Amino acid sequence: MSSAILFLNRWPSYEDERRWENRLAAPELVFDPETDRVTYLCDEVGRSGVPSDAERVHVVPDFGDVDGVLELVDAIVRDEGPFDHVIGFSEMLLDLAATLRERYGIPGPGVEETSRFRDKSIMKERVSRAGLRVPRWAPCHSEEQTLAAAEEFGYPVIVKPVRGASSQGVREIASAEELRALCAERSLDDLEIEEFVQGDILHVDGVVDAEGKPLFLCTSRYISTCLDYEVLGAPLGSVFQTDPEVRDRCEDFAVRCLTALGLRGSAFHLELFDTGEELVFLEVGARVPGADVSYVIDDVHGVNLWRLWVDVLLGRSVDLPVPDRSLSGGWLIIQGPKPLPRKVTAATPLLGHVPYVYRELVPRPGEVLVSRPGSYATLQGGRFLFRGGTQKQIEEAVSQASAQYRLTTEPLA
Repeated sequence: MSSAILFLNRWPSYEDERRWENRLAAPELVFDPETDRVTYLCDEVGRSGVPSDAERVHVVPDFGDVDGVLELVDAIVRDEGPFDHVIGFSEMLLDLAATLRERYGIPGPGVEETSRFRDKSIMKERVSRAGLRVPRWAPCHSEEQTLAAAEEFGYPVIVKPVRGASSQGVREIASAEELRALCAERSLDDLEIEEFVQGDILHVDGVVDAEGKPLFLCTSRYISTCLDYEVLGAPLGSVFQTDPEVRDRCEDFAVRCLTALGLRGSAFHLELFDTGEELVFLEVGARVPGADVSYVIDDVHGVNLWRLWVDVLLGRSVDLPVPDRSLSGGWLIIQGPKPLPRKVTAATPLLGHVPYVYRELVPRPGEVLVSRPGSYATLQGGRFLFRGGTQKQIEEAVSQASAQYRLTTEPLA
């Protein structure tokens, strides 16, 4: 049975063979030309991510101009007929996809359901109501109320945008004076405050079917944190966990959180704290994990999360390989020195020099590193993928790569 699909895309395709980002999400891999009639709605950057032979392509100047997008889609629907599905992979397009579904009566997550996975206050409220541990939190309404919440939670506290990704705009606040300064410098309308939870951060990634049952799960432990990467420039990565006790504990907790949120027919990326005594929900996105997580999952376990997500959305039969849960893998991203932009003068490849590194993206002399806040899957100071060893061996290899990698740059003229 054929499906009429409106596919929203803001991701480019790179001709540089060194680069692997966005390749697993390529339309040629996730859609079936025999049964899927795909209409592409993209911006100028995403235009290169559309197949060159695609017949139905519409370009919007800015996905952020929702009124302009709706006006264009109104015309597309009049010309091409109704759609059966709206699909958008980017976190930044989930709200728009929900709006389009409601506007045109298309099945799938609407605005309310999507908000559970975009609004951090709503998601914590739902998970907490199910009896699962979340950080104590409060919306930021005023300076007085925010300071009172901080006193209740105890310093340090975390202040973050209610809607956001990749730790953009997240601040660790150490004192009342620092919090007052933050309140003075910006509006509090889109922020929340929460307690600082001490512990390791892990992430559980996978896809759930139309009934909310997991089809595939993978648990990883972060090397450093997304916040330390953004604020301190620390290397960022994670390693697949192979200890059955750790995996089962984290994945059971994750599935209970997803059930509380009512996730169905979707990929997900869920982060949690392990304090050593308990697991604490951090946040979740209704999409495939960012950075290089999905690529290592595909290379180690043979599961393309993007394709699996689309298979579930379109009601296709799913025939997954049985993953060997004893296999580990990992990834590491190293930032370029700040401030950016800077021109690379030298970099040391690690492929063939650090065990279990099987792919790398090392900038070449003369290439320019630019700031792309929140965009991990792009040209960085260095990106490395690991597989083939035990969890301990991968952890040691990631540590070795972080210690050995050398990058030198110079300011742009």
